[in-house]
Amino acid sequence: MHSLNRQRANIVFSTILDQDKVLTPKEVSLQERIFERDGVLRWQGSAPLGRANIGLPLRHLLASLAPANEVTGSIRDGEAKVMRLARLYSQEDFLLWYDAPQRVGHITLKEGASAKSQLKAWATLLWIARKAGDTHATGAAFEPLLDLHRATLQELSSRWPSCVDRLQTAGWDLDTASLETTSGSRIRFEAQADD
Repeated sequence: MHSLNRQRANIVFSTILDQDKVLTPKEVSLQERIFERDGVLRWQGSAPLGRANIGLPLRHLLASLAPANEVTGSIRDGEAKVMRLARLYSQEDFLLWYDAPQRVGHITLKEGASAKSQLKAWATLLWIARKAGDTHATGAAFEPLLDLHRATLQELSSRWPSCVDRLQTAGWDLDTASLETTSGSRIRFEAQADD
């Protein structure tokens, strides 16, 4: 297989981001596990960093970003946090959030998200999970995690065009979307004029 499913994406992106080495489909096939839990985030064959879902409705990301009060059901600062996240990912075809204490990543795709955008979202989330490690594992506040998202997205975005070229040269099909295992949902953002 020359397309990148979740497991192959973990292997390929952790290697290129950590060692600046591009693995071929043949090399990756030798590292693939026969039975791998769906959605696991794994860095170069290490123990799982966490798990992730892609193509989720926005409400799943929101529930992780700003959990509702168990008694009242109200969400504190949820809209403000989502708007800040939306501004951060305004140039991307996705929104994502990594809940470091829960070790769970949520990727919500925007309408028209391409296969390459989905791969960039997965690579970004994987790298955030790797960087978060134990540093943000307990009681992580929103601001430090948002800063981690920002720094990781900026660094990956500067490397992304080269990664895409090198992966395609190595024989990877980056135009086939293979990360979603079920039919996912999409969101649409529209710019609003300031009053």
